[in-house]
Amino acid sequence: MARRARGMTVLSYLISLTALCIALGYVDAVATFYVRGMLQVSQEGGGFAQAVTEAMPPRIIALEQTRQASILLALVAVAVVAGRNLHQQFGTALFGLGGWIIFRYAAIRTITDWPTSLTDVDTVLYLPEAVYAPLWMPIVIALGLSAVGVTLVRAGALALKRK
Repeated sequence: MARRARGMTVLSYLISLTALCIALGYVDAVATFYVRGMLQVSQEGGGFAQAVTEAMPPRIIALEQTRQASILLALVAVAVVAGRNLHQQFGTALFGLGGWIIFRYAAIRTITDWPTSLTDVDTVLYLPEAVYAPLWMPIVIALGLSAVGVTLVRAGALALKRK
């Protein structure tokens, strides 16, 4: 009798993880849209550049920090639960982080018509302090994280096959 493989294929695993990244990116983009509206920042252009972030009340900055920390915690929790070994767990976390960033900006673009180019500057991170950069930087980093994540997930699957 042939032994049946356990679990998902790497491709179906990554597709499922991509769906999670799309959902998290969209929810994050909607939250960004609401914060921009609350702060009366133009919804049809303009990122959270330094002047906008510095004018934000400390409570809003704290909420932005905890929102980002919550998304990171969710990605780590999914990675720990879904990965079957350390390679897969770490790869899942990296792939999820990269995917979340990419789909966040794709969703913001869909909702607000911003960014107009990859050279637009945004507050790309609030943890532990605000970090400003042109959008091409987090996108390139996210693509790199996703690529390393795929490599680690595949390496973890190969290690499981060898056992």
